Amino acid sequence: MKTEEELRTEYRRQRQELEEQAEAIHRFQKKGEEIAQQTYEAICYQVRQNEEDCTDILEMARREIEQLETNYCADLQEKQREVRQKAEYAEEQFHKELRQIERNK
Repeated sequence: MKTEEELRTEYRRQRQELEEQAEAIHRFQKKGEEIAQQTYEAICYQVRQNEEDCTDILEMARREIEQLETNYCADLQEKQREVRQKAEYAEEQFHKELRQIERNK
């Protein structure tokens, strides 16, 4: 059986790893938002260079980008949910094992 200090150390390590995962997801999400905006701006620029009326093409591109961004965000939210669940489980296990150590003293 683990000592209380070992248990606390392991729990802190798990929490740190999960916090790092959550931060990585957040950075990834921000980068994706930046790429989506840059893509939309590049499309707008190219359309404006064209002398024809490309309103329909621009609107179609905007809708497509929005759909991709929605899917991207949904996937990231699922990953964030998984990290939160892991954090909750780690905390529950920590408290459960800590209570067990206290009872065995």
